[in-house]
Amino acid sequence: MDMATLEFEQIKTRHILFKIRLQSVIKGSAIDDTSLGSHHLATIEKWIHEKAERYIHIAAVSELERVHAKIQECAEKLIALYKNSITEEIGEVLSQLEVLTEKFSELLETVEKEIKAQDAEASGIPAIPKEITIGYQELLELHELIQKQDELVRAHKINEQRARDEVRGTENKFRSTVMQAPVGITILRGPEFVIELANETYLQIVDRHENDFVGKRLFDALPEVKTAVEPLLNEVLQTGRSYYGNEFAVNLKRFGKIEKSYFSFVYQALREHDGRVSGIIVVATDVTTQVEARYALQQSENQFRNLAAQSPIAMAILKGKDWIIDMANESLLKKLWRRKAHEVYGKKLMDVFPELKDQQFPAQLNEVYNSGRAYKENEAVAYIDGKDGTRKFYLDFEYAPLFETDGTVSGIMVTVSDVTEKAESRQQIKDAVERLSLATEGTQLATWDLNLVTFDIIYSKRLLKIFGYDEDKILTHPEMRSHVHPDDIHSVVEKAFEKALLTGIYYYEARIIRPDKSVHWIRTHGKVIFDIHHAPVRMLGTMMDVTEEKRYKQAIEESERKFRMLADSMPQLIWTADAQGNLNYFSQSVFDYAGLTNEQLMNEGWLQIVHPDDREENVRLWKDALATGKPFIFEHRFRRHDGVYRWQLSRATPQVDADEVIQMWVGTSTDINDRKLFIDELELQVQQRTRELHLTNENLIRSNYELAQFAYVASHDLQEPLRKIQTFVSRIAESKESSFSAKDKDYFNRVQNASGRMQQLIQDLLSFSRTNASESHFEIADVNAILQNVLEQLAETMDQKGAVINFSSLPTVRIIPYQFEQLFTNIISNALKFSNPEIAPRIDIACSTVSSETIQHSVGETTSTYYQIAITDNGIGFDPQFSERIFQVFQRLHGRNEYEGTGIGLAICKKIVENHHGFIKAIGEPGKGATFFIYIPATA
Repeated sequence: MDMATLEFEQIKTRHILFKIRLQSVIKGSAIDDTSLGSHHLATIEKWIHEKAERYIHIAAVSELERVHAKIQECAEKLIALYKNSITEEIGEVLSQLEVLTEKFSELLETVEKEIKAQDAEASGIPAIPKEITIGYQELLELHELIQKQDELVRAHKINEQRARDEVRGTENKFRSTVMQAPVGITILRGPEFVIELANETYLQIVDRHENDFVGKRLFDALPEVKTAVEPLLNEVLQTGRSYYGNEFAVNLKRFGKIEKSYFSFVYQALREHDGRVSGIIVVATDVTTQVEARYALQQSENQFRNLAAQSPIAMAILKGKDWIIDMANESLLKKLWRRKAHEVYGKKLMDVFPELKDQQFPAQLNEVYNSGRAYKENEAVAYIDGKDGTRKFYLDFEYAPLFETDGTVSGIMVTVSDVTEKAESRQQIKDAVERLSLATEGTQLATWDLNLVTFDIIYSKRLLKIFGYDEDKILTHPEMRSHVHPDDIHSVVEKAFEKALLTGIYYYEARIIRPDKSVHWIRTHGKVIFDIHHAPVRMLGTMMDVTEEKRYKQAIEESERKFRMLADSMPQLIWTADAQGNLNYFSQSVFDYAGLTNEQLMNEGWLQIVHPDDREENVRLWKDALATGKPFIFEHRFRRHDGVYRWQLSRATPQVDADEVIQMWVGTSTDINDRKLFIDELELQVQQRTRELHLTNENLIRSNYELAQFAYVASHDLQEPLRKIQTFVSRIAESKESSFSAKDKDYFNRVQNASGRMQQLIQDLLSFSRTNASESHFEIADVNAILQNVLEQLAETMDQKGAVINFSSLPTVRIIPYQFEQLFTNIISNALKFSNPEIAPRIDIACSTVSSETIQHSVGETTSTYYQIAITDNGIGFDPQFSERIFQVFQRLHGRNEYEGTGIGLAICKKIVENHHGFIKAIGEPGKGATFFIYIPATA
């Protein structure tokens, strides 16, 4: 129990005494300073005043002071009323006091919580005996007061049963207070020290159960303490004088063994009404841990000083703000300071080395002392005077603050390394130090120091984090052991511990279970320290959380297992190599294919299965891949287990880390023998087809030439006789028309019509044959101008039919102008020719830009954007099933007697659009007109 708790328990006890006395007054006791415990109120007032000055910012303390002042005021008023015999107001004041005392109790609990929260970091070993004596002297007073109250109840004989219950309740409250006290309390009766009562804390201290302890003689229950404490108890029983023990050592059997323990205690005599001592109340606190901790701390400090004195690293301890030299080891004295110990010990650093005042070190020491933060620097330049003059040093040093138990800085520990000889390689040393620093910080090691005698353990804060606790948590060694996974405690940890006691080396990897039930892996390294009798007394070590490392290793193992399982199940030959190109793994399919074992491939090399003609190129490409980091790709032949070589396509890709450094190679070899043979055969066929295509092209060129000759003949040789026939038939008709019968005229008309159709057919065929883009020239042209020219040529026909033509802005595009003119002429002429005789023809021409993805037509890869020119009429239309047929040569949907024409016009339109790398479509419906869509690339 800490001092703060003990202090509050004392105040609570005094207040309880006041409340009990108040109850006595209510039940009929006389009212005076003694009955109301004025000395208790004064003590409480003094305590509250001290707290109010110290914790002025805590509102509850001020309120507590105010309520207590009211209690004192009421108590004084009550005494005055009693002395002046003003009985009518006494009851009212007593009621006020009852309310105020309850309010005081509640506020006292609040103040205790808030003060403890603020002083949570305060620590130390409390001066137990004095405080215990004061607090539990008041418990004795409480006991005597209960007896007096009982006598008062019997004397007045008022409501005997109720009074008895009150007494019993008060006794129970007393017993409850004792049983719940945070210190050990027991009551011994008679010369044989029979144990009348022992609270839970006392039972825990002596490691006994109540049934085996209470009611027995003390030395029957604890025979091992008789020698040490019996004389003390007899002295108290005989003289009635209290005895105070502070850190009293006694051998006590508890927790399964006899061990030396330390206690601070009070033996207080219990007196009867006649003054006779009938027993002893014992109040004890176990301070074993504090005493041993102090001894361990002293031992640790002595060991540290010895270690520092013998350390090859120059070290010194400076005390206070003036940096008094408290210790300096030989390494520092001889190598850097060049002085004797008696010349510097007990002196101020700046008095011994005044040359340091103008250097950086005083300011750095001040900062460390004032801030409590360590400071270190590498290769700092220092000028130090000695008997051999002023010397320049390059120093790696660290200033570490030394803290007192209250957290204040009392001094600075200096560690120095002379790196003057390495000044020329300063940068290399700096890099090495940085790498070492990163490695040290990255390891996140925790340190620990275990006393193998008491099993007390000292550890760094990092260890608490490893176990999943906050830094202010206190863990014992058994508590740490309790976190070890049940499957690892015996088979791993205890086994390693037993081995360490024999070998001196402690090492294990095991699982721990944190408070949040998460499982973590730890790795512990330690060394056992033996005494001169080779008995283990201490163990020092480190601990590290290796959970991620374990998970990473397990993930790698699982990944490798899956990789090997997958590789072994694949028909391809799978293999891996290290970063230097040495093959280190082959899948089962490699062994099955080659008929070799892993040892044969590893010892004799994998090139043994490669065809001799392919080995040199194989090695060259593999070395090139290793040098450049590029993938290895090669087609070569592998010898199968039956001696047959088959073609394989081998690929190997490098596997790199986050820094793009190659860690390994993963390769596959796929059997391509059948494909290789197929490709060879295919290449032969391609060569044959190429020759055939060449001959076909020659025939096509010849056919095109003959077609050109035909066009020439059709243009001249066929039209010339036809023109003569038409001329002579016309002359005969003109000279003999008067003598012709009606039948003769009909014959002549048929001849003229037939020759006209023949001439038109020849001209259309000639136009169709001439529609060849390779014989034309593309140029940038305004389609609006071309359309306007066509409309002027068809103006007479349009006027005759009363046609109306509307068109929006058309693009300027790269085309063959005269072909586009013919394109518009043919389509518009068709619209006029196939118009509905009952309504005036209407033709709408519009243009838009469309994406090739929206066109339901195979457009190849010519372009991604097209101009869509739509020509819509309101003529007779056509059946949708003929939308493709109308673009074929000599295709007519109507008889010659209904509509004139050769059936070639739309075929010419299709050829023109195709010459422009586009296409043409038509949609129509009988009686509802038709629309022709012309698509040409927007980049044409």
